[in-house]
Amino acid sequence: MEYLLEQGFGAFFTFAAGVVACFQILELFFTRNLPWIFRLVRNGWRRMRRLFRQSWKEGDRFLALNFSGHPVLPGQQNAIQKRMGWPKLEVIDVPMGTVAEDENFLKIAIRKVDGIDLLPNEWQTFSLVALPSGYSPLWSALLAEIHGRLGHFPDVVRLRPAPKEEKEKFEVAEILDLREIRHLARAKR
Repeated sequence: MEYLLEQGFGAFFTFAAGVVACFQILELFFTRNLPWIFRLVRNGWRRMRRLFRQSWKEGDRFLALNFSGHPVLPGQQNAIQKRMGWPKLEVIDVPMGTVAEDENFLKIAIRKVDGIDLLPNEWQTFSLVALPSGYSPLWSALLAEIHGRLGHFPDVVRLRPAPKEEKEKFEVAEILDLREIRHLARAKR
């Protein structure tokens, strides 16, 4: 410190500015990355709990809401069950039928989701994953309605064509965690 004072106040201020800059860089690193690191650890912990969870309550239901218009095949059911870490899977088919372009998609979405036999508190307590409708404007309305009932986005199953040697034409490619995608996108604001 005495050396800095002997060199003059310019050296002292340069040293002080360097220290302040280091603290600002550390602060920037932690404020930007700490939420991301926290979510990474939290989601890893959730996945580990899913893998090693031994006991399930008898009344627990694990639902796959199928808006796709195609049956969920046994191989797909097993893949969803395994990826979600669930002991069982109950598929609820929601028949979409043909939707005319001049119809109100919001009313259709509300009617279809109302047709799912779940009480308001069951939307909040049961674990569920959704297989989306292939028609994206209708799926957007359905997703908004489901989000309103759940209070968060559901996990979504993405299917892809299976290799030709497989029995089933489509396989489960991944489970999209829309909540995590949303949290990551919020960090980019």
